[in-house]
Amino acid sequence: PDDLQIEPESTVEVKSKASGEVLSVNGETGDIVEAGTLLVAIDKRTPRNRLAETEAALVAEPARRQIAETQMKRARTLFASNTLTQSEFAQTQLEFANAEAQVVSMQVAVENARITLDDTDVRAPITGTIIEKTVEPGIVITSPTQAVSGGTVLMKMADLSRVQVRTRVDETDIG
Repeated sequence: PDDLQIEPESTVEVKSKASGEVLSVNGETGDIVEAGTLLVAIDKRTPRNRLAETEAALVAEPARRQIAETQMKRARTLFASNTLTQSEFAQTQLEFANAEAQVVSMQVAVENARITLDDTDVRAPITGTIIEKTVEPGIVITSPTQAVSGGTVLMKMADLSRVQVRTRVDETDIG
C-alpha cells in the first residue's frame, strides 16, 4: 500500500557541544558504526589553548593562597599583641578566604577547559546506522552549549535491528 512506513523504533541525534571547523567526518549515510566510534573531529587549537591558559593560571593560585595564609598567621600574632586592629585582621582573613576560593575556581576552570577539549571529538552514542549526515569537513559550526538544543546536530543515527511498521488497515481486516 501507499501508506506503508517502516521506521526505526528510535533515532538519536549526534550533536556537537564544541564550536569550530569540522576537520574530519568518519562515516557516511548507511554506515553501521559501533558505540564510541569517532564520527566527527573538530579543530582543537582554541580549546587546547584555553586549557593551557587555565592550567598556567592554576599554577600561580596555590602560591597566592600560601602568601595569604602566611599574612593571616602574621596578622593573628599582631592582633593578639594589639598591634593590629580588628578590621585589619578581618581583612587578612577575607584575603585568605578569597585566595582559597580562587584556587577552587581555577581548578573548575581547568576541568571545564578539559571538557571543552574532549567535546571536539564527537563519538557515536549508540551502535547503529547513520541515517542522515548534515556536515562535511571544512564547515564551521557554532554550538552554544547553554542553549536548550544542547549543540549542533551533525548526524542522525538509528538502531535498525528493531523497526516498526506503520500502515492503514481496514477495521474489517483486524479480526
